Amino acid sequence: MTEIYRKCYYVYEFNRQEKEMDEFIRNATIEDFKRGYVWDGKKAEFICLICGEYIGGNDDSINTHTARHGNPIERLLMLDKKYTGLTEIQKEFLDMVSNKYSDKEIATKLACAESTVRNMRFALRERARQARAFLAVMELAEEEMPRISNPKLRAFPAKEEKRKALLPRFADLFEPDREYAEVEVKKIIKTIYEDDSTIRRYLVDYGYLGRTNDGSKYYKNCEVNIMKDMNKKELINNYKHQEVEMGIIKVYNTVNGYSFIDICTNLYNPFESIKFRLNLGRCKIKKLQEDWAALGENAFEFEIVEKLKSNEGSTDKEKVQELRELLNMWIESQGKSIKLYK
Repeated sequence: MTEIYRKCYYVYEFNRQEKEMDEFIRNATIEDFKRGYVWDGKKAEFICLICGEYIGGNDDSINTHTARHGNPIERLLMLDKKYTGLTEIQKEFLDMVSNKYSDKEIATKLACAESTVRNMRFALRERARQARAFLAVMELAEEEMPRISNPKLRAFPAKEEKRKALLPRFADLFEPDREYAEVEVKKIIKTIYEDDSTIRRYLVDYGYLGRTNDGSKYYKNCEVNIMKDMNKKELINNYKHQEVEMGIIKVYNTVNGYSFIDICTNLYNPFESIKFRLNLGRCKIKKLQEDWAALGENAFEFEIVEKLKSNEGSTDKEKVQELRELLNMWIESQGKSIKLYK
């Protein structure tokens, strides 16, 4: 009976310590993670975040102990995925990045293309930016703030499908078989969204609302008219909102090895405008223009070296910013092997 009791006690104690350690890790700050340890106020001792060992209250002792687990990033990469959210591949990738491996070396070790490595860099940097914003949102959400009785829509989506899903919410604010003055329509829409002119336009364009020729009166359309107008509007918007591919382009001089690298916001025939300017002698890159004039078009190769994989819902401005970051990362990954026109 004593042996059974002892085993039960060991299991209980192990689970208690594991739960306690889990609580320490989940409540650790960014600085705690970087140091590799936290302070347990109840026991007045430092506790290692990696192995859970108590080290006493001496700074030198805890620093000596955590150093045995490696440098700060090596220690953090030892943590379980439930704390970091990182896969084993991502951990291996970050370990190589911290050790200043080149994209080519990382690609070799991971058995993938260099473009995949660059995309991984970009994706993790984007994730870090999102994490900062998420932390700010969570801190504000958990603060003691006055409750808003009627929360408003913050932004009207740019994506066609999301826009169509939201419009019925606005249309439901209006009663059938009733006329509304423009002032009334504005007031009703503003209970949900401040930009009433945008919503009024879409409600009319999609057939939810009709209005008189002078725009002074509005009325709710019947279901048949809505579907007819939506189908027409959908055809127009599908054309307008076709996804445009963006990326990085390269013009390579096969004679002297120099390259012109730039972002391109539309990869449909991306080199035609460049060739047009070069043939007219209007290229702003003086050395490239001189080489083009001296060697001719046949001395140059044209290549799309990267395509942007942007986040859903990104604005055009955000996509251009992502493109510029992708351009800088691509050039950086080439190291000294690339000669650029400037």
